[in-house]
Amino acid sequence: MTFRTMITGRRPLAGRLAAILLPLFALAPAARADLSPIQLDGTFDDWADVTPLYMDAAGDGGAVDFRNVAVANDQDYLYIRFEVTGDVQPDEQQNMELYLDTDMNAATGTAFGGIGAELTWKFGTRSGTFKPTATSYTVAHDNIGLMMGPTVSNNQFEVALKRNIIPGGTSVLMANPTVRFILRDATSGDLAPNTGSISYTFVAGSDIAPTIPLARENASDIRVATWNILSDGIFTAAKQPAQNRILDAINPDVLLFCEVFNHTAAQVKTQVEVFLPSGAGQTWYTAKVDAANVVCSRYPITQTWLIGSTTSYRESAFLLDLGPSQTKDLLFIAAHLRCCTDDASRQIEADRIVAFIRDARTAGGVITLPQDTPIVIAGDMNLVGWRQQLDTIVTGDIVDNVTYGADSPPDWDGTPLAVPPSRHPDGRASYTWRSDSSSFYPGLLDWIFYTDSALTVHNHFIVETRTMLPATLAINGLLATDIPGASDHAPRVADFTVGTYVSSVPPGAGAVVGPARLLANAPNPFNPSTNLRFVMDRAGDAALNVYDAAGRLVRAFPAASYEAGEHFVTWDGRDAAGRAVASGVYMVRLSARVDGRLVGETRSVVLAK
Repeated sequence: MTFRTMITGRRPLAGRLAAILLPLFALAPAARADLSPIQLDGTFDDWADVTPLYMDAAGDGGAVDFRNVAVANDQDYLYIRFEVTGDVQPDEQQNMELYLDTDMNAATGTAFGGIGAELTWKFGTRSGTFKPTATSYTVAHDNIGLMMGPTVSNNQFEVALKRNIIPGGTSVLMANPTVRFILRDATSGDLAPNTGSISYTFVAGSDIAPTIPLARENASDIRVATWNILSDGIFTAAKQPAQNRILDAINPDVLLFCEVFNHTAAQVKTQVEVFLPSGAGQTWYTAKVDAANVVCSRYPITQTWLIGSTTSYRESAFLLDLGPSQTKDLLFIAAHLRCCTDDASRQIEADRIVAFIRDARTAGGVITLPQDTPIVIAGDMNLVGWRQQLDTIVTGDIVDNVTYGADSPPDWDGTPLAVPPSRHPDGRASYTWRSDSSSFYPGLLDWIFYTDSALTVHNHFIVETRTMLPATLAINGLLATDIPGASDHAPRVADFTVGTYVSSVPPGAGAVVGPARLLANAPNPFNPSTNLRFVMDRAGDAALNVYDAAGRLVRAFPAASYEAGEHFVTWDGRDAAGRAVASGVYMVRLSARVDGRLVGETRSVVLAK
C-alpha cells in the first residue's frame, strides 16, 4: 500500500484504496467521551478515537473470522464497526448475522446466546426479523434504516441502524438507553463475542452534520458531475421537472449521463439546453462514443476515443479544451462498468481503463498527452462485488497483464488516483444509489477519480434530496422527492482547479515564491489553539480551510480582503459546530486570489492533547 506523505499538502489518505483498508483497530486509540458521528462511506478514519468494545484473536472462525468490534452513536444512528479475517462481500456470498437486543430483556425477542434479539439481521440474504413482542415482522433494510459500507468486498465493515425508526408500525427500534448484540457467522459458527454479548449505552446529545453548500468556492472552478439517469430517463416527461431542479442546483461545466442507450448525443444536447440553457457566447458540446455514456461539456470536445474494441463495453475518453486561460486540456474518461455479479467483465473494463491511461501518459500508441495533463474518471462504476476492480482503478494494479500490459500507477507522479470523500449535503452518508424496493443496501456506485498531481479538488458532494434539510432544499430550489423522482442514482459533483497550488517545501523549510503564502503556524504542535499565519505580497482575497486526514472540511475561515503584509486567523481546535476535535494531523489550505490569479498552499498542523 502506498501512503502519501502528510507534509506535501496533497490529500494524503482519503480516496485511496489504502485508506479504505487501513486497519485502525491496530492503533489501540483512546475512547471518546462525546458523541461519535460516523460518515458511512466505507472508510474508517473517523473511528480512530473509538475504542473497540471487543477484540478477538484470529483463527477461531472460518472464511468469516470475527476480530474486533467497535460501537458509536449520534442522535439518529447506532454504528457498529467489525473486522473479519479475509476478504468478504458485505451483502451476499456470506452468512453473517446480527442479533440485537434493544430492551435488554432475554425473555423478549428471538432467543439467542443468552439474549432476546428484537432485531435479527442476515447480511448475506439482506433480510431480517423484528420481534418486539410475540408478533414478529419481516423487515428489509429501509424498514430499519440500515446502511453498510464499503459497497465492495473488504475485511472490515461499518453498519448504521436508525434508532428511532418504527419497523413494525408500533414499536421504536431502539427506545432503551442501552442495547446489546452478538455477531455470528452461520457457516462456521464463529461468534463475536465468543461468549456473552456486547453491551453499549448511548451517549446523549445531538451532533448535526455541517451543511455543505452546493455553490462553488470560486466561480472559475471546473465543476464535474456524473449521473446515471436510468434508462434514458432525461427523455421521460414525468421525470423532467425533478431533473431540471437538480441540474439547476448543480449547474455543471462537464456532465456525464450514464444509461443513455437509445438516444444520440445531439438529442441529449437538445434536452440539456432545455434544462440548462446556454447564455450569450455559450453552447453545450456533446459526444457519445460507447453504447450508453454521453458527455456534455461547456468546453469544446476536441478528440474522443473508445476504450476497448467494442461499444458493448461502456468506457470512452474525451479531450476537453479548457480555453485560453488554461495551459492544459482535460482528459475526461466516462465509465459505466458492468453490473452486479459480473466481476469478470468489470475487471476487464478496469484493466482497460488503466492500460488506456498508461498509453496516454507515454509516447506513442493511441494517444500521447503532454506531461501533467489533468485526468478525471467518472461514472457509475458498479463497484458492488470484489474490491479488486476498485484496487485496479485507484492503484493501477492490472490483473490480466498478458492482455493489458504492465501495472501502471495512474497519476503522473507514479502514485494512485485520488477520490473526493464526498457525502450528502446534510447527512453523514455517501451512498449514490438507493432503492427502497430493492433488497440491496444503499450503495456507493458512482465515483469520481482524479490525478491530484495536476488537479486540486474544492467543493464536492452527492445530491441526495431525501437526506437534505428543508432549509437546504429551499435555498437550492429542490424538493425532498426530487432524487427518487428523477432516477435511482444521485448525481456526484466535484469542483476542480488545474494545478495543485501546493508547496513542495516542507513546513518550516522556507517560503515558496508567490503572491500569497502560508507561514508556519504558531505554536505547532498546539493545544488548544494556534495562529494560522499567511503573507500577502499584494492586496487580495484569501480564505483558510482546515481539513482532517480524510480530506473532510473541519473548519472554514471564509474569504476576506487583506492588504499586503502578514496576517493570521486563530483556530481554537474546534470544528464548525464548536466541538473540540481529536488529536492528530490536520491540513490547512490557503486559497487566495491576487490580481485575478488563484494561488494556494497547504501545510500540516498538529493538535496534541
